[in-house]
Amino acid sequence: MGDGERAFEQAGTRIREALAGRRPRRISLPSFQRAAVLVPVLRRVDGPTLLFTRRADGLRRHRGEISFPGGHLEGAEDARAAALREALEEVALDPGAVEVVGDLDDRPSVTQYLVTPVVGLVAEPPASFGRDEREVEEVFEVPLAKFLDPGSLRFEWWDGSRIPPGAPRRPLLDLDDEEVDREQGRYRVYFFDAVAGSGRVIWGLTARVLKDLLDRAFS
Repeated sequence: MGDGERAFEQAGTRIREALAGRRPRRISLPSFQRAAVLVPVLRRVDGPTLLFTRRADGLRRHRGEISFPGGHLEGAEDARAAALREALEEVALDPGAVEVVGDLDDRPSVTQYLVTPVVGLVAEPPASFGRDEREVEEVFEVPLAKFLDPGSLRFEWWDGSRIPPGAPRRPLLDLDDEEVDREQGRYRVYFFDAVAGSGRVIWGLTARVLKDLLDRAFS
C-alpha cells in the first residue's frame, strides 16, 4: 500500500469514527423541499480527494456554483438513496462503489430546500467521471490535504438583508451562536479557494457542509 492509499484509509477511519460518535442534527421545515447531497471522498494514488461539480450556467437556481452531487428526494426515498441516485445521474458514480459512512447536519438553503449531506467513501473510483450536461458544467476533485491547511478557509459577515426576497429568514438564521451575530442581524458565510487562481470558490451551503465534515473528523 502506497502513501496515498494509506492516507485514504486513515482519513476513512477518522470519518467513520466521527460520524458514528454524534447523531446529526435533523430539522423539520414543512415548507421546504427535502434534498440530499453526496460528499464523496475518493482514494487516489497521491492521497484522498473530494469530488465536486460546477453547476451548469443554464440552470434556474445556483447556476455556475460549486456543489456536491445531489438533488431533491423523489417519492418515498430517503436521503441516502437520493444522494446515491443523484450522484449516478450527475457524474455517473456507481452507487455500488460507495461506502456510505454517515450523515451530517441538515442544512436549509436560500432556495427553500432542506438538505441532508450523506458522506461516502469510494475506495475504487473510476479514472474519470462523466457528467449530465444539462446540470453539470464540470466535475473536478480537490485533495483533502488542501482543506486541512488552516489557510484554506475564510469567512465574511453578511447582513441578513442579503437573504433573497421571499426566503424565510428565521430558519436560515437559526444557526449555532458562533455563526450568527444576532445583535447586528448578520451571519457568517464561509469560503474555500479550491484551486488557487482557478476561480473555483466553494462557498455558501456547500462550504458549510465541508466545514462540518472537517470539524468533526479532522479537528
